[in-house]
This record gives sequence, structure tokens and C-alpha cells, in this order.
Amino acid sequence: MRFYFIILLLVSFGNTAFMPDGEKEEVIVWQKNRKLTWDDYQGKRQKRFAAASTVYSMYRHISKTPSGDIIATVKAYFYPKDSWKSSWIDDALLAHEQKHFDIVELYARKLRKQLTQIKVRNEADAEQKLDSIHKIIDAEMDAFQDKYDDETDYSMAHDPQISWIKKIDAAIDNLSAYQNPEVKLKTAF
Repeated sequence: MRFYFIILLLVSFGNTAFMPDGEKEEVIVWQKNRKLTWDDYQGKRQKRFAAASTVYSMYRHISKTPSGDIIATVKAYFYPKDSWKSSWIDDALLAHEQKHFDIVELYARKLRKQLTQIKVRNEADAEQKLDSIHKIIDAEMDAFQDKYDDETDYSMAHDPQISWIKKIDAAIDNLSAYQNPEVKLKTAF
């Protein structure tokens, strides 16, 4: 799980999902038409100079179907119970935080795209390759998240914020072929 704190704020969702270890945890899975609201922030406010905190991760899992296909599942998760807000928040900040969550989906799609280009021998090989690719994608995502905050001044710079909203939306749309969270992996025998 990745914790991402900023000086102004971050967001949350709320569905129940089963995590790989079978533990039940409340998460919001990224959906194009499901936008974050301030009510999604359900965590206890931390004592630090910040308007809010968003906790998100890129869930990934390998499974095998009864027919023998190896499937990689990659989803963008938001954690409502770990994400919090202060009393000094506004809609501009919420829009900024939504884009942080959208960036997680963008990089989930990039990971899915890369998974369509590999061949695996078995589930263990698939796990190893998924983890390897994820480490690279995750580092790229972190850098992109930081650049987004720097260039928008954490939502305070209006014109750059509008530009980034368009840039992120276009990038997600450009990877629409990879919106399905499940990828059937090619096998090499």
C-alpha cells in the first residue's frame, strides 16, 4: 500500500474488496464515472500541516482459470478509512485530488499494456514479471505524481491545474484499449 501525503489534500472511495491475503478491506476501485467526494475521506485527521491525505495503491494479482489461462488483474484502489481531510477544503482541491487517483488508473493502464507484450511460462513466472514491471511503472508514477503537484502548486496554480486535468484525461483516454482490469497473458511453452 502506498501512502501519499501532500500539503493540501487527497481523496478516497468506498467499496469492499478482497485483498490477496483474503483480508476484507474497504476500498474504492477507480471507475471513469465515479468521482471522489469529500465524504469518501473517512480516516482520522493526522496532526500535520496538510488539508488532507490520500492513500492509494495499484492492486495486482495473478490467477489461473479452469481452462489454464493465466490472468493478471491490475486495479487502482483508494482507501477511504486511511484517507482524511481537514476543515479547510474546497472543490478545486477535490478536483486536484481526483487527478491523483486518475493518475493511478493511468499507470495501471500502462502496466496492463506492458503485460500484453510479455510471455510467461507459468503463474510463478507471471508473478515475477508482473512484480518487475510494476516496480518500474510505480517509480514512473511517483515521479509523475510529484511533477503534477509541483507544476500545479498542489492545486493553487489555476491555469496549470486546468492544463494538467486535460493532460491526464487525454492520457487515460489514449489507453482506453487497456481499461479492462484483467489481462490474459500469453504463454510460452
